[in-house]
Amino acid sequence: MVVEEKMLGLIPLLKKPKSFGRWDSYAVVITDQRTIFAQMTANMLKEAAMEAQKKGKEEGKNFFARWADQLKATMAYSNRYWEITPEAALNENPGNFAIPNQDIKQIKIKRKTQSSWGQEVDQTITEVKIEATTKKETYTIDTYSKEMVDMLKGVFGDRVKT
Repeated sequence: MVVEEKMLGLIPLLKKPKSFGRWDSYAVVITDQRTIFAQMTANMLKEAAMEAQKKGKEEGKNFFARWADQLKATMAYSNRYWEITPEAALNENPGNFAIPNQDIKQIKIKRKTQSSWGQEVDQTITEVKIEATTKKETYTIDTYSKEMVDMLKGVFGDRVKT
């Protein structure tokens, strides 16, 4: 008998810093068995924006309405992972990978304030450090979400440190 994998949560956009201010972006699909990192490539987000642009033109929307739709489409792109199987999410892109939930030893979540040159207001970001049996990785999120922290605590319990 095959046990069906159940999706428990989604982190829409987790960024892994690379060099020179660049990063890889991931939607993180959390199931009852594993945590899947689905890489969101520039082409995927571009396609979502182009589809929104096309749909807006077909509906007769003006430039600014189509532009707003494009922004919404790219920001909400990861919601599609609720509609596909975890296995399909994993196999969608060669940059995708999964970590079995039992292999995740600890998730450290730290709210930080980041200031950039020329900005009057500091930005709140979240640093997420995932320590698994095979690797340790640090990611960032451009905001702080108590809902995300609560979801992770619901899945991983006391392995989540805040």
